[in-house]
Amino acid sequence: MASITRRAARECALKALYSYEFNRDEDPTLHFALVCAEGEIPTNDFAASLFCGVAEHKTEIDAKIMENAKGWKPERIAKMSLAIMRLCVYELMFTEVPHPIAINEAVELAKAYDTDKAPSFINGILNSVSTALGGKKA
Repeated sequence: MASITRRAARECALKALYSYEFNRDEDPTLHFALVCAEGEIPTNDFAASLFCGVAEHKTEIDAKIMENAKGWKPERIAKMSLAIMRLCVYELMFTEVPHPIAINEAVELAKAYDTDKAPSFINGILNSVSTALGGKKA
């Protein structure tokens, strides 16, 4: 596995999560390896753990997102925005990453990979999730 930054690991996991949304029948571990290999995306254990963690806890993560996405149905949320939020909510719920850092990283991913309106949309929902989980706003 490559020596990459945590941000690069999140980007790797995000790309695999986005792709996985269109290939739900595949084994998550094999899908992650295939996406990274075919896309020549540098990866590491942190990226793999993020991707596999989101895949394993998707139902819980999606429920938490939808509890806080008032007035939004999952099918109306762009797939990239949803992948970014899933990644962040996994970090908020299942890791020791401080909430403001996880949310900031998600907003930065949105700036790089999503539409111009996505960062504020994602930030709003993730701050609500964080507050519901007992964290501080980013």
